[in-house]
Order: sequence, then structure tokens, then C-alpha cells
Amino acid sequence: MRNRMLMHKATSLKQTKTGFSLLEVLVTITIVSIISAYAIPTYRRTLSQGHVDRYTQFLKTGLFSLRSRLAKTKQICRFNLNQDLATREFGAPSKLVEFIQADGSRSDSQRLKCCSDKDPSTLDDSLTKDDFYLCTATDLQGKPPYRFLALEGTRESKEVEVAALQAEYELIPSGISAKQYNQLTILVKSRHSDNEPRLRTRCIELEGSAQIHSGTWNDDTGFCDTS
Repeated sequence: MRNRMLMHKATSLKQTKTGFSLLEVLVTITIVSIISAYAIPTYRRTLSQGHVDRYTQFLKTGLFSLRSRLAKTKQICRFNLNQDLATREFGAPSKLVEFIQADGSRSDSQRLKCCSDKDPSTLDDSLTKDDFYLCTATDLQGKPPYRFLALEGTRESKEVEVAALQAEYELIPSGISAKQYNQLTILVKSRHSDNEPRLRTRCIELEGSAQIHSGTWNDDTGFCDTS
């Protein structure tokens, strides 16, 4: 009788222990599910924003390099950014700031044209824009090192979309002709931004003085916040 009572008690303890283990598993699964529901979207958003931020920096660095090269060679670059992508329309970087296409071929687009056969000292206010470009359409057209980016076809470029708010811009070395300057704003966003509104669109501004700034695009004001 005593042995039977002890066995019954041991069985009850075992069942109780087993019950608590199942409860702990259920609690653990619930906690993991809650954490995953928050952490996975946050991770994806952080990853996507990282692609945007890095590509923005790549493009900004490329524009700095292009400007520095022009200052040395005394050449002038004209951007015609509506050749393959309409103004203010987002699309793949290969349609705006990259020349290497997805299939590895090279674009014939005249989005970037850099040359001048005139002595920089003769470029004064009496000359028109066309006087700066007496070269053929293919001269230095998007060829290294005359590019928007030093490296094209990166992983980041496959994860972003870009847009230009102006169709044309002239990048002229400082001291040649300040009156020919205008302004250009390029936007960079994640290709997943339509499904994730919290992703931020970055912007790069080229001012009339050829200064280059980057920041966050403000849809409410329609300006690039560079502060």
C-alpha cells in the first residue's frame, strides 16, 4: 500500500513537471514570435536603409571626384539626365547615373558629356553654352574616369532607385564662368520603399557654385534637408 502511494505521488510529480515544461515551451515560443515580429521587419528596414545610405555616399564621392578632375583638366561636363528616364521619375541607376547595364553592355546614352576645345581663359560672358561643347557627341562620353560613380553595378545599385529633379546641369570648374551654373538634385530611395514608408529617401544637391551636399529628402517641404 505504501509503495503504491509513493508510486502515485511520483507519477503526479512527473506529470506536474512535464506540464510545466510544456508551458515553458509555449511561453518561449510566444516570446520568440513577438520578438521576431518586431525584429525581422526592423532588420530588413535597417538593411534597406543601409543600401540607400551607402549608394548615396558612393554617388556623392563620385561627383566629388569628377569635379576634382575637371578642376585639373579645365574641362566642362554637361549632364543630360532625361535621356533614359523622365525628370522626377524613379528608376534603376543604370538609367540615370550608371553606364553599365544589367546584361553587362554599355549604354550609348549621352547623359554625361565632358569636353571643351577652348582655352579656359577665353570662356567669358559673351559665349553661349554651345560654345563650350564643340566636341563630338562621343568624346569622353561616360568613359572612365568621366563617370558619375567610380564603381558601377554594386550590390547597393541593385537595391535602390534614383531620380533627378532637373534634366540638365553643367559642372564647370571654379573660376571659369559662374553665370553658367544651375542646380541639380538627385534622389536615392530603396526599391522597397513603397512597402515600407519609414524608409528615408536621401538626396544629393549640386549647387550653382559646384558645391555638393547630401541629406534627407523632405516630402512635405520639397527640399533636401542637409543640416
